[in-house]
Amino acid sequence: MIEPNNGQAQDKRRIAQGDQSRYTGEILLRTRPKTYRAIARELAEPNASVNGIARRYRVSNHTVMGIREREAKSIAERKKHLVSLLEDVATVGAERMSEKIGKASLRDAAIGTGIAVDKMLALTGQLPSVQIANVILPTPEEQAKLHEVDAKLDAIFGRLKQHALPTPPRGGGQP
Repeated sequence: MIEPNNGQAQDKRRIAQGDQSRYTGEILLRTRPKTYRAIARELAEPNASVNGIARRYRVSNHTVMGIREREAKSIAERKKHLVSLLEDVATVGAERMSEKIGKASLRDAAIGTGIAVDKMLALTGQLPSVQIANVILPTPEEQAKLHEVDAKLDAIFGRLKQHALPTPPRGGGQP
């Protein structure tokens, strides 16, 4: 017999079949508790995809979303715990990098620190600053046109230089 959970079981009967609010993960918790816990754990990971989790564990998207709603508090606590751990790893890694400058294991410390910082930023909802410069290079046809314009300007400058008046000497002296 299903025990009512604050009237939830009775309300569930009134909700239309196939409605998302019917899916709470309750049946999955009873029938496959390991899968339920694994889904809850994965939902705490940064960039967790409901579709990916549903496919991996062979449950519906609605079930995964129901588990996310049901376990929201524990997921938030797990994320805070992960952020704390990753902050510690990032700090220790940065300290180790400063100690290992010029030594062979600097590369490994740098990689570990970078991963920890990226994960920490993802869990806190921040994004690493990325600067991208788009450089559009001219096509060969555009380059040919630019060379033609440059050649014409060089010719004009050469003619002006030949016909230019002599410039007076600097220094403010009398002619």
